[in-house]
Amino acid sequence: MKPCKVDGCGRVLWAAGYCSKHYNRLRTTGTLEDGPRARLPLSVRLWKNIQKRGPDDCWLWVGATRTTGYGSINLGGRSKGSALAHRVVWEQLHGPIPKNRDHHGKVVMHTCDQRLCCNPRHLRLGSQAENVKDMDKKGRRVSAPPKGSSHWNAKLSAKQIVEIRSMSGSNAEIAKKFGVTRQNISIVRKGKGWRQID
Repeated sequence: MKPCKVDGCGRVLWAAGYCSKHYNRLRTTGTLEDGPRARLPLSVRLWKNIQKRGPDDCWLWVGATRTTGYGSINLGGRSKGSALAHRVVWEQLHGPIPKNRDHHGKVVMHTCDQRLCCNPRHLRLGSQAENVKDMDKKGRRVSAPPKGSSHWNAKLSAKQIVEIRSMSGSNAEIAKKFGVTRQNISIVRKGKGWRQID
């Protein structure tokens, strides 16, 4: 296949001697030049969204984030998707992240425990097992949320659970007394919730 006739492009020919990017740009703007809306290169977009501070401070990501709290950056184009910002920082400075013997990629760990940090001094490679061990050592694991009344979404106390389980009456009546839903009471009475209380 022939390449695009724009010097240095190297993309595959699409139409009229141009790749799809340059052809569409010429068709819509009348020029082959990058316009004000043209996507900046990945490395420029990456460092533009990192708040650099002192060499030993956290350099916080100020761009888009995922629900997990990690920074996220679009790799450019719909087909490439996005990646975690701190992983892209690592790859920009050190090259591709190596695979383990089982062909799973290594993780880029934060020694500072700040998910938005992109300071290369605070990043190191490790296995997922090392990452979990580090989380456990520092008490940061969130896969086992607090139980009972210490859970952020708890509506009832342990004392109320014991009382509800000993009560007679309909779920609706009990729910009204405690200010919760019938479903909450049903879950408590069937032993599906608050299992740690007998």
